[in-house]
Amino acid sequence: MESRTTERQIFTSHTALSLEDERNHPSILSSQKRTLRSLTPHALLPVGDGELRARVRWGHVNSQHFALSFDADIFHPNETKTLLQTLESRYHQIFSLTHETFTDRMIVYAVDLRSPSLLGRTARTHFNLAERSIYLIRSGIDAFDAELTQALVHAMRFSRCIKHYGITPGWAMLEDAFAVFVSERLRENHKAFPFFGEEPNLVIHFLLEKSAVRLLSYLWESKQFASPLERYVLAGAFLLYLGDALGDDKIIAFSRIDDAVVSGTFGDFFGDSLTKLEQKWFEHLPRTLVSFTEDERSTSLNAWLQMSPGKF
Repeated sequence: MESRTTERQIFTSHTALSLEDERNHPSILSSQKRTLRSLTPHALLPVGDGELRARVRWGHVNSQHFALSFDADIFHPNETKTLLQTLESRYHQIFSLTHETFTDRMIVYAVDLRSPSLLGRTARTHFNLAERSIYLIRSGIDAFDAELTQALVHAMRFSRCIKHYGITPGWAMLEDAFAVFVSERLRENHKAFPFFGEEPNLVIHFLLEKSAVRLLSYLWESKQFASPLERYVLAGAFLLYLGDALGDDKIIAFSRIDDAVVSGTFGDFFGDSLTKLEQKWFEHLPRTLVSFTEDERSTSLNAWLQMSPGKF
C-alpha cells in the first residue's frame, strides 16, 4: 500500500511554466499522510528567492569563478571553503566536457532548510534565469550535490537559456535533458537528481510499464511544457542512451543547436528521425534488464521511488 501511495505521488505531476517556476516552486503533489512525529499538519510552503534572501543573514566569500553568499548563522568557515572548492572543481569538470563557461563571477546563495530563519518553508536547488544566480539548497535529505551540476550547467549556458528556454520550440526539453546528461556523466558516487544513483534504463522501463510518461516523439514538438518527469527522467535517459550508442561528442554538439529542435533535427545530428531513435531505444531497454536479478531490480526501483516524492 505504501509503495502504491508513493507511485501516485510521483506520477501526479504538474507542468511547469518556465525554468524559474519549475525550480522555485516545486510541483504540488497529492496530499501525504501525516505521521505521529509531524510537528504541524500544514505542508511546507515554497519560499521565493526574494523572500529567501530577506530571511537569511548572509556571509560572503569569493573564488575565481564564484561569489558565494551563505547563511552566516549555519555554515562553518570550513564548510564554505569546501563548498567553494566543490563549485570550482565542478565548474572545471563541466567546462572540460561541454566547453561552456561564463565570463563574470557567478553569484551563488547557499542555505540550509534546517535554519531557524527558514522553518516551515521549502525550496529546491536551482538556477534563477532572471537573476543569473544559483541557489544551493541543503536539507535533511538532500545534500548540495544532488542538483548542483544541473544548476551549474544552466548557468554556464546562460546565453543560450535566455535566448531559447521557453521560446524556441523543443529547446527547453533539450536544455533540461542535457543538464541531466552532464550530471550523470560527472556524478561519480553522488546520488544526483533525477535517478539518485539508480540505473536510468531500469527507471524508464518501470515508467513505461506504468504508462507514466508519453512518447518523446510527441512531447518534443509539443507547444506545451512536458511534465518534469518527462523532461528530466525520460528525456535525460534518452540522451544518455544516445551518448552510449553514438558517442558523447554528438550529444555535446547537439546541445549547441541554435534553432528549433524538431524531429528532423535528430536526423541531421544522429542519422535517424526522433521516432526511429526512440523505437531503437525501446527495443534496447529489455536487453539492459538482463544484467540485473529480480531482487536487484526491485531494490533499485524501491530506492528510486523512496527518493522521488516531491521532486517531480
